[in-house]
Amino acid sequence: MKITIINILVLLSFFSLLMSSCEDNPMDEEQYFKQVYIVGAAQIVSQFDVYYKSEATQAYVSVATGGSLNIDKDVVVNLEHNDETIDWYNKKYMIDAPVKYQKLDAAHYNIPSMTTTIKSGEVYSRLPFTINTGGLHCDSLYALTFKIVSVSEFQKNGEDTVLVMNLKMVNDYSGSYQADLVRYTVVTNASGEVELTLPTTISATRTLTAVDQNTVRFFNEAKAEIRSGYSTNEDYFNGINKYCVTLKKGEGQTFIVAPWNQLDIVNPGECTYKDGTFTYWYDYKDGSTTFRIQGRLVK
Repeated sequence: MKITIINILVLLSFFSLLMSSCEDNPMDEEQYFKQVYIVGAAQIVSQFDVYYKSEATQAYVSVATGGSLNIDKDVVVNLEHNDETIDWYNKKYMIDAPVKYQKLDAAHYNIPSMTTTIKSGEVYSRLPFTINTGGLHCDSLYALTFKIVSVSEFQKNGEDTVLVMNLKMVNDYSGSYQADLVRYTVVTNASGEVELTLPTTISATRTLTAVDQNTVRFFNEAKAEIRSGYSTNEDYFNGINKYCVTLKKGEGQTFIVAPWNQLDIVNPGECTYKDGTFTYWYDYKDGSTTFRIQGRLVK
């Protein structure tokens, strides 16, 4: 093939463009509009675990910057509460819920400042505050709202503007457990001795709800523990009162078994806790029949 001066010039131009494109990496430039947003606001409601404690519990809300590159300057973010969002959310999504969100009373939290700064080179910043958990009820849905008012650089997100932070009460023993139990019928023979008869195995997932710093509550046996297991909200709360058991920390690794409300526990038996496992037994009465629950709850 005959190579002409024109061919050579075309090839040189091609290689020059190729080298230029390699040197100018488009990913070195910001690919999106820089926006500042509240983490979790896209889902409106975001859950934050708050530990029951005798002293104030630490909590925080996070704000972040979007985009393909980290910021090259500090961004000051000012926030405010927007409690109307709680009412709006309840009316739109919680009409049939047994419990609706409620604003946490001001006596139970302390926010030193509603301003936080995302430092240059960082992606997010936290706005810290404390929660006083004394007197907060395990069956209530407490919430705090946060909305970005202004940012010193870039722009605030125009869509995901308000976060409803649900403060879920927890302790060291709450959470999801696997229950492997045996239920016996307790009878007294002619000699006055207790006999365990008619064993029935029970396997179920149980949610242990934090009641305070050292107490958890759960549903007896395999009773329904969520709202959908009951016909009405009233039936659901009646179920909590009728079927729930509490385990309260005693000395060492022992726990005390007691009824939450109406369950007729006639013998609290024994309960120990080790490495995420409760091992226990107790007797309760249903009508004229006494039953014994014996087994384990494994976290």
